[in-house]
Amino acid sequence: MSWKSDIRVVVGMKTLRILNKMGFAYANKANPEVITNDTWPEVAGVLKTNTVLKYDQNLKNVEAWGLPALAQKASRRAERNSTSKPVELFKLHLGNMPEKEKPVLPKGLEFKRAITDYLTEI
Repeated sequence: MSWKSDIRVVVGMKTLRILNKMGFAYANKANPEVITNDTWPEVAGVLKTNTVLKYDQNLKNVEAWGLPALAQKASRRAERNSTSKPVELFKLHLGNMPEKEKPVLPKGLEFKRAITDYLTEI
């Protein structure tokens, strides 16, 4: 059987470079109605979420993604001691812009890993 005749799920994602947001929709054979996601962590009723990740200090684990990665309010002491910052704009590395114009990511974090981590969180 050809893989073309065995497609079970279709996923569509739209990234908005200017707003740094992403939307997500899917359909499958059992239910061909297109389902558009409008519920994201800590946000409901919007079709897009922020394309942002917050890693732990060692860049090993994702602590938060989407709006919560930007909205976490820390105490001043925790803020001074934390070196963890939100990672944004990693999807721009997929474009064909010159390397020198691509956003700088934290040392030790490859853009492919950031994209994989983001898609895993979704």
